[in-house]
Amino acid sequence: MFILIFTILSTLTSVFISAQQQVDNSLSVCMRDLVTEGLTAQYNYLALSSKFCGSRGYPGFGSLFAHLSDEDYSHADKVVKFMALRKMTVDRLINQTGIKIHSDIYNVMDTRNALTQAKENNKRSWRELNRCHQIAVDKNDFNVQDYLETTLLEHHVKVEKLLSDMENRIDEVEDDRKELITFMIDEELLETYGDRRTKVW
Repeated sequence: MFILIFTILSTLTSVFISAQQQVDNSLSVCMRDLVTEGLTAQYNYLALSSKFCGSRGYPGFGSLFAHLSDEDYSHADKVVKFMALRKMTVDRLINQTGIKIHSDIYNVMDTRNALTQAKENNKRSWRELNRCHQIAVDKNDFNVQDYLETTLLEHHVKVEKLLSDMENRIDEVEDDRKELITFMIDEELLETYGDRRTKVW
């Protein structure tokens, strides 16, 4: 009888540990994907920056995108450190999809389209963040929930608002004034983020 009870308890314990490891692994994998998306966003912002730090003459927009690139790299680095502190294990740090420049960015020719692509870039990371947050909610991992909310969520909300505000300013004026408002925004961005051409290119 004792042996039977011991066997049942051992089996239940093994099932619980296996289930717990599976949940932990799903969160670890999602955090790994979040790192991949963050580094992808970094390179895509840098690709956008290269469009305007040269001959197109909008260094303020170039500096903005370079700044966003730096921020996404910094956040990806923080996620890696957080994973290490939590002892999250994954088979690789970058997922099999890898880091790539999205094809739509190659075709960007003007600042308005660049803002649209920058928002899409931000949304991809935001979606990955929400996926990881939902997994953390499902497994009652309050530590991960809090980390994602306070460290990353606020950043993506802020970027969305910044880019949307600039889009609206351009869209709200008549066509013959769009070039002027774009120049004014570029000057504001240049004053805020500095001239990154000498630092990056």
